[in-house]
Amino acid sequence: MYPGIQRSPWQIQRDVIRALLIREMKTRFGKWRLGYAWVLLEPAMHIMVLAAIFSFMGREFYPGIPTMLFMLGGIAPFIFFSNCFNKGVAAVESNRGLFNYRQLRPFDAVLSRVLLEFAIYLFSLVVLLGILAWFGITARFNDFLLLVVINLLFFGFCLGISLTMCVVGTKYPEVSRFAPMIVRPLYFISGVFFSLEQVPQEYHGYLSWNPLLHMIELTREGLFASYHGMFANLPYLATSSLVMLAFGLLVYRSQWRDLVRSQ
Repeated sequence: MYPGIQRSPWQIQRDVIRALLIREMKTRFGKWRLGYAWVLLEPAMHIMVLAAIFSFMGREFYPGIPTMLFMLGGIAPFIFFSNCFNKGVAAVESNRGLFNYRQLRPFDAVLSRVLLEFAIYLFSLVVLLGILAWFGITARFNDFLLLVVINLLFFGFCLGISLTMCVVGTKYPEVSRFAPMIVRPLYFISGVFFSLEQVPQEYHGYLSWNPLLHMIELTREGLFASYHGMFANLPYLATSSLVMLAFGLLVYRSQWRDLVRSQ
């Protein structure tokens, strides 16, 4: 900072987030040989495995939508959620040395991680859709505005989750060992490789409590004109996202000084 130049709080916050984003990118991708290619390889491998399974079974999973596109619409959002959940647990410990700087708080570390994961999620979704289209695997697009709305809500939901797990992971470090065990079952009940329309109706009452299921259903509805998502509920997703974000902010607000002081 040059002498005599005063920065506004907004400029300081912007510079802090930018610096943390660069640090997160180097930490996450710099040590791997595949580097940034892993952004596309992770969801692509999930898609190929699931598509191979259903191809072996000799069935098209959803009428009018190629299996690979159907799987992509579930896998990409779920990976974003999973990464936010798991990385939120360790957000404080992995950045603890930076909290000696007055301008930086645990919230900044969590926000930068969620922003990076969100950018990776959107980038991988768009690029993989383009790659599949190049190979002739396409479906008629539906509703861009719906995608914008649900992804903004999903960002708020994942930020709330990350803030909550940031506090929980710092107070109870052993949670980091159990975090993957919590996320893994959600993979099978969140509609990643099925549609709620294909599930017997007596189970809808249980599955529909899961906001991730509504997010994935609405994502597919926004992406594909032939996907109806008749059991998806946008108001429920909006309510869940706002409640989760408010809860995360309240938990963080009540504990952030302890997060900085704890060793």
